[in-house]
Parts: sequence; C-alpha cells; structure tokens
Amino acid sequence: MSPRRAWAAYAASVLVAALALVALTQRALEADRAEATARQQAAVEENVRLALWRIDSAVGALVARETANVRRTRPLPPVRAAFVVDASGRSRVVSAAPAKAEGVSFDIAALASRLPAVESVAAVGSARQPDPEQFADQRVQTQRNIAEFQARQTSANVLQQQVLNQVQADDAPPDAPPLAPLAAVWVGDQIVLARRIASRPGVAEIEGCVLDWQALRAELLASIVDLLPHAGLEPAPDADPAHEQRLLAAIPARLVPGDVAQPTSATWSPLRGSLVAAWGAMAVAAAALAALLASVLALAERRAAFVSSVTHELRTPLTTFRLYSGMLEEGMVPEEEIPGCHTTLRREADRLTHLVENVLAYAGLERGRHASRTARVPVAELLARTVARPAERAEGAGFTWRIDVGPDAADAVVIADPAAVEQVLFNLVDNASKYARGGTPAEIELAVGQRGTYLALAVRDHGPGIAPREAARLFEAFRKSARDAAEGGAGVGLGLALSRRLARQMGGDLVSDPPADGGARFVLTLPLAKPLAQPCA
Repeated sequence: MSPRRAWAAYAASVLVAALALVALTQRALEADRAEATARQQAAVEENVRLALWRIDSAVGALVARETANVRRTRPLPPVRAAFVVDASGRSRVVSAAPAKAEGVSFDIAALASRLPAVESVAAVGSARQPDPEQFADQRVQTQRNIAEFQARQTSANVLQQQVLNQVQADDAPPDAPPLAPLAAVWVGDQIVLARRIASRPGVAEIEGCVLDWQALRAELLASIVDLLPHAGLEPAPDADPAHEQRLLAAIPARLVPGDVAQPTSATWSPLRGSLVAAWGAMAVAAAALAALLASVLALAERRAAFVSSVTHELRTPLTTFRLYSGMLEEGMVPEEEIPGCHTTLRREADRLTHLVENVLAYAGLERGRHASRTARVPVAELLARTVARPAERAEGAGFTWRIDVGPDAADAVVIADPAAVEQVLFNLVDNASKYARGGTPAEIELAVGQRGTYLALAVRDHGPGIAPREAARLFEAFRKSARDAAEGGAGVGLGLALSRRLARQMGGDLVSDPPADGGARFVLTLPLAKPLAQPCA
C-alpha cells in the first residue's frame, strides 16, 4: 500500500472513531444534564414540601389559639378583630386590635354559605379532605400530592382537636354541644376564621375573627426565607388539592416558590471524568497509531532505499568481476597489466565482503543472534589486532593513516570484542575514505586516550563534515538512498547504525563529536577493565 493510501485509511478510521465518540459523548452529556436537572428539581420540591409543613404548622398553631378563645378582650396579632353574627344575620365586633377595626366588614351571606352546619368536630375537620377513591386511577405523583396534603391537614386538625378538648374539659358545661374548629375562608379579599355555634337549641350563630392577611403573609414568608427566598402566598379560595401540589392545608392559600436559584451545574462529574479519559485514550491511541504508521512507512521507505543501495553496491563489483574475468579469459589484458586486474578484483571482493559482513551482522543484531565475545584486552594488543584493515582501507583510498596513542592509554586494559572493534573502526574509516575526498590535509587520524572510566578511540577526517540537519539521523539504519550513494559515495546506510549497536553491545557507545576546525569525528568508547586483585603473599 502506498503511503498516501495508508494515511487516508488511517484518517478515515480516526474520523469514524471520533464521530462515534462524539455521538456517545453527546448522549452521555444529555443524560448527565437531565440527571442534574432532576436532582435540582427534586431539591426544589423538597424545599417546597418543608416550607408547606412550616407554614401549616405555624397557621395551625394560630388557628388552635383562636379556636380556644376567639372572643378574647384584646386580639393577638395577626387578628384584626373578633366578631359574632347572630341568628338574624346582624354582626357585631366583640374585640378589635387598636387602629385595625376600621374596614372590618364583609359579606355575611357569603361567609354563611362557606361555613358548614353545626355538626361533629370530626366531620368538620374532614370537610376539605379529598376522597382518595376519586383519584385512584390518577398518576402516582397526584396520589402523593393528596397524601401529603392529607397528612398536613390531619396534623392541623389534631392540634385543633386537642385544644377544643382541653377547652371543653375546663370551661364548658357537661351538657354543652361540642364546638367545631374554626374554618379558614375567604370572603372577598379578607380571610376569616369562623365557625357555627349553637347559642341555644335550634338556633346557630357564627363567631370568628378577621386576620390581617398582609401581616400574616409576611410572617409566614419570613419563616421559609432560608428554603424559598423569593416565595409568595396567594389566596386560593376554590382550589382543589387533588389537582394542585402547593396548597396549604390550614388556610385556603397557595404557595408560589418564585424564582428558585438553581444550583450551578457541576462542571465535573464521574461521567465527565470518564468522557475525558475516553477522549484522552482515543487521542493517545490515535497518536500512537500515527507514530507507528509513520515509523512503519519510514522503515519501508528506508528498506526500499536499502534494497536499491544493495542492488547498486552489488552490481558494481559483480560487473567488475564479469568484465575483468572475461578479459582475462580471452587474453585481452597485456601481461604487465594482469597484476593490476588482480588488485582490482581483490578490492572489489573486499568491498563485497564488507557489504555482506555488515548486512549479516546487522541482521544478527536485529534477531538477537549476535553474541558478544568481550574479554579483557590490553590496548596495545587491541590496536595490533584491529587497525590493519582500517589502515589499509585509508591508504588504499589515498589518505595518510596516522595513529596517536596517549600515554594514559598505552598500558590500559579494556573490556572489548576485538572483531567487533575492528568492524566498527573499518566502517568509520570506510566512511571517511568515501566522504572526505578532497579535504586538506588528506589524512585520517585515530586518536586513542582515556575519558574517565572509558577508552576513547576517535576517528577523524578533514572532509566537509556533517550537516546539522543530518546529525540527528546519522545512526538510523538504511538512512541512505540510491541517489546519495551515486552522488556522495558508495554504501547502503548500515555502517553507522551497525557500529553503534556493536559498541553498545560491548558496554560502550559511538557518538559524533564534530571538531571545531571542520571535518568529521566519531568517538568509540569502550569500558576500561578494573585492575585484577593481587593474590595474598
């Protein structure tokens, strides 16, 4: 597959995965927002429920207080005035708060129509309770609303019943009829607590009190400001508790929550964390896949270049073998030129041998089959065994070969594999022979010295050196194309990569150390051997 098609397939795969993750993310965020909204709404409804209980408790206490003594001499806030309506329909104020008796007037007929007849307390207490069977087929939430309303109303009725029982036990004659609790009704724009009482057999009167709605509302709203800071109360004279959720049980009024401050949506949640992790994993996977694809394509390109270079490198000596062997076979070479032909054939054979050795050594390192045969070797012995071939290669290319051994290295002992060291030095000298032609002076130098706990063998030439843009890729395998081989010298791009791997296998390294005055310099470092322990005398 061509690189363009490979990258197109990669891009298409990443795009499909990203679109799928986008859709998943969108649905997950929508679900998360819906869940957060539901939690917020549940918190608001819980605050409304608590507020209704607080208000009904407060109003229930007020109604119970007035039930016990509605005709007291001086009304207590928020009562404006207490009144009595006789059987003939005439009303009189029996007590009033200072400056609040004015304007205490209302439609007596409307009040009478809203009050139940004189009957048992239990019947009156259940007058506003809805019939659960009527709503048996409604939704669960409606049934819960009814149950909640009934619970609040029952609590208020129980409180009033206890007060009535105490009053009758303390003050009423034994044969007195039972008192009904005060009922809260709207008459016009005024809220009234009233009840029917039997003044004498067969004759019923109405007694009650008029409440200051504005003061009562302000007091009740102040008690729930921590739950619903913007709440309101509005009259609900004809509301049906079966169809409304926020009716008060003690008085016919409706709680309006107002603008409830919604909690700020959490910017972080386990779900969002999982989505971030998923996107991060996808990004890492995409980056890793891209890096892998790039490396595979680059390796394929370098191997193609390697094949091209090997083909070029093999073609030259084979062509030379074929040409010279044919000329020698047919007697076309003069007698005095035959030694030169032999020299050329041997040089090309050495070149081919060097190429094959590098390829086989690198293949062995890649497969892990190249065993290192390191041993303790004196520097003098190491140089004697490793510099002959590099020196011959340098001199054969027209360079002067020079060795400089420092005094600190002459008697040193290293841990090394002489065969591997020879191959590394030969590769370095071979590169210098190919790329440093035309440099001044025309020499290749091997400098040997100590660097800390290592022995350094530096191969230097005086050629054009290494371009900075190429320095980072010097030691990559197959980093050479057929064009480079044709224009810059022979080679397949394996020498430096193989040499560094051989050096590191021996416990050392191979680095580029360009000199300040130009040229190229490569330094092979080998670990120095520790002195052997002296036997005890």
